[in-house]
Amino acid sequence: MTRFALAPMSSGLRLLTWGLFGVPLCMLGAALVARPPIGSVLGGAFVFVALLYASVWFVFRPTYFAVGESDLRIVWPARSRVIPREAIVRARVLSHDEFRRTYGWGVRIGAGGLWGGFGLLQTSQVTFSMWISRLDPLVIVELREGRPLLLTPENPGSFVEALGSAPRAER
Repeated sequence: MTRFALAPMSSGLRLLTWGLFGVPLCMLGAALVARPPIGSVLGGAFVFVALLYASVWFVFRPTYFAVGESDLRIVWPARSRVIPREAIVRARVLSHDEFRRTYGWGVRIGAGGLWGGFGLLQTSQVTFSMWISRLDPLVIVELREGRPLLLTPENPGSFVEALGSAPRAER
């Protein structure tokens, strides 16, 4: 099985992520100096936001993608998804500009900005299951059934090649 880490974040997403870390830190700082009941409310808000950030890291942001002879695995710290090879129609690499020309603008549904974009991406043509950490290059994995995948593995060309070279079931 060949592992492909989630690609490093683009500069814009890295800056946005660092900026978003300031939100709970400001809440915590304000909670520590505010008088009751304001301090308690801010402390509760800090805990809520911290749990939300943890859920993005453990549940929504994949750690790596693994291509095996019989499947593609998307692996998160707290779960994994296995897609049989026979369910994959094709995989291809697209630049951000090619994606925009082909699919147009999209609306993200899910987590976005904190370590990347994870969830669904609704375009005028199709809804993708999305796990991205940058906007260029992108990998689209088309499935026989269900939503196509929009991914950003490290070394996207090698990832697509590995998917193409794995044995496939007869159609």
